[in-house]
Amino acid sequence: MTRDGIDDIDALYVHTPFCVKKCAYCDFNSISYKEGLADDYLKALEKEMDRAVLKSRRFKTIYIGGGTPTALNEKQLTKLLGLIKCRVDNRDLVEYTIEANPGTVNSEKAAILKENLVNRISFGAQSFNNRHLKQLGRIHDANAIFETFSLFRNNGFENINLDLIFGLPYQSVEEWENDLKAAIELNPDHISTYALTYEDGTALKNRLQCDEIKPVDEIAELEMYKLTINLLRKAGFDHYEISNFAKNGKKSAHNMAYWKNMGYIGVGVGAFSFIKGSRKSNEKSVEKYIQNADSLNRITAFQEHLPPKEHAAETIIMGLRMIAGISAGRFLKQTGYSFEELYSDGISNLEKQGFVKHKNNRLALTEKGLYVADSVMMEFLN
Repeated sequence: MTRDGIDDIDALYVHTPFCVKKCAYCDFNSISYKEGLADDYLKALEKEMDRAVLKSRRFKTIYIGGGTPTALNEKQLTKLLGLIKCRVDNRDLVEYTIEANPGTVNSEKAAILKENLVNRISFGAQSFNNRHLKQLGRIHDANAIFETFSLFRNNGFENINLDLIFGLPYQSVEEWENDLKAAIELNPDHISTYALTYEDGTALKNRLQCDEIKPVDEIAELEMYKLTINLLRKAGFDHYEISNFAKNGKKSAHNMAYWKNMGYIGVGVGAFSFIKGSRKSNEKSVEKYIQNADSLNRITAFQEHLPPKEHAAETIIMGLRMIAGISAGRFLKQTGYSFEELYSDGISNLEKQGFVKHKNNRLALTEKGLYVADSVMMEFLN
């Protein structure tokens, strides 16, 4: 038992910031692809990976995110995967994910991924409606989704996630239902569905502020979410996390580590690491990251050690994202606290309102609580 968290590091995250172009809704740490800059970035990433001494740990999951990692050319993609393969002990590896977008993958790239142990694709479809794809600033149309999905299947990938976004400007519930049905027809192994958020500094937020677009109202957005749960459950998907649905037990092992608030290591520009209650992040500027990659200290932009009660709050909030919730035993092991010691009155009040259930030493959201999850979780920050 500890109030500093457990040093149980099973997950490695590798950030690749390059995209063909920035999407209108995106506030992730990403920039437009330039071949020379990408070459320099991979050299810097190699330096960080060597100094991070990754071989001292045996990761169960690896996740390459972005950006769009598959925006790299074939030579660069081979280089990136080779850096990881040579520096990570893969004997315990169960899941190796890379993010990909339609329009950035060909047969050669798919083969490179397969040859380098990648066994899961997280595929950014976002919508099957060409009007909405254009509004989001995507580089592809709906046909490219079907083509690229088939390409991955034909190259032997048996674990593919589809990302979808709902609550788009002027989107009807019927249009969202059509997106879900198109996704189900593709028969992916996992579907992630996210409500659109208007992030500061994005093109979509600027259009909203200039009254060029109008957001979907909250009632329609909630109806879309309820429809998502009902349709995907009927199609055989297990709703295991607020926004995530899996078939045949193919839950995202990497993301489960985040939701359980376990430790993880992140490498690359802007990447976060979380070890024994301490969190740090790398420099967000690609140019500065490249310039300073010779020193781990010089690429560290932010570092904090969470006070025990703050760590406990994050643990319970992340745990409640999972439909199964969080067990009292795991919470005690990770934080050194019991539920009652910190949250007795809060949990009691939430139970009375019908937002959480506390049974068999496990705390979880009810269906009613699921629809107002953000508000419920705020109770643990007070």
